[in-house]
Amino acid sequence: MGGWSSVRAKLLLTAPLLLVLIVVVLMALRLSSEAPVGRASRLGSARADTALPSYRPLRVTPPQTAIERTVDQDFAQEWSSESASTAAMLPEAATSVAFPPIAASDVQAPSTYALAFTQELLDVNFATSTREELLAWASYNNAPNSIVAIPALINLKVLPASLTISPTPVPTLKEWRGLAATRTTWRVSGLVTSVNPIWTQLLATGWQPVDPLMVMYDVSGTLTVTTPGEARDVQSIFFVLTLGGASWHAEYGAMALNDWTVN
Repeated sequence: MGGWSSVRAKLLLTAPLLLVLIVVVLMALRLSSEAPVGRASRLGSARADTALPSYRPLRVTPPQTAIERTVDQDFAQEWSSESASTAAMLPEAATSVAFPPIAASDVQAPSTYALAFTQELLDVNFATSTREELLAWASYNNAPNSIVAIPALINLKVLPASLTISPTPVPTLKEWRGLAATRTTWRVSGLVTSVNPIWTQLLATGWQPVDPLMVMYDVSGTLTVTTPGEARDVQSIFFVLTLGGASWHAEYGAMALNDWTVN
C-alpha cells in the first residue's frame, strides 16, 4: 500500500502541469477577448489553412500496466470535448522573416530544440514583427497533445493557445502595439535547461507517454528589455516547456509553455 500511495502522490504532483495542456486550449479559444486576427501578408509558405498536416508524429503503444491505466484514466477524466471550429481564432501554421523555421540541426535533440525555441520566442523586435506572426510561428512549431484524444484542429493549436493564457511571455495585441510604438526590443541570454523533476518522477512510476519524444523542461535565463531613451530592464525568467513530436515537421516541437515567471 505504501508503494501505491507514493505513486498516487507523484501523479498528483504531475497533474497540474500536464492537465493544463488540455485545459489551456479550451480557455484560450473560449475566453480570448481579442477579435480573430486577420491574415498577415508577410506570413510565409508554411501556412496550413484548414488542411491537416500529412506528417504524423511518432507514436508508441505502452504496455497497459496498472499504473499506465491509472494515469491515462486520471487525465481522461479532466477532458471535456468542445467544437474544433473555435480553433479558427488563432493563426494557422506559418513562418515569416521575423520568425523563421528553427534550424534543422536544432530540432533533432530536446535540449537544443528547447534552447533554439526559447531564443526565437524571446528575441523580439516589436517594431518589425507582429503578434500574429509569432502565434503563426508557434502553430508551425506545435506538438499535439498526446495525453488524451483532442479534436484534430484544436490539437494543431495547443502551443499558440498556451501562449495566450496569462501568465505568458507573449504581450496582448494592445501591449504589442505599445511596445512597437516605443521601438522596444527583447533579448534573451544565459539560457539553462533541465528536465523537469516532476516529469522525472512520473516516468519513475512506470508510466510511459504514447509520444516517445514527449518531455518537460525547466527553462531559465535573463531577458533584457531595451527601449530607446530609457534604462535597460534586466529580468530573470523561468518557465516549463513541454516538448513532443511536431505537428508540421519531423523531430521535436513544443506542446505548451506554462508557469511563466519574471523576477
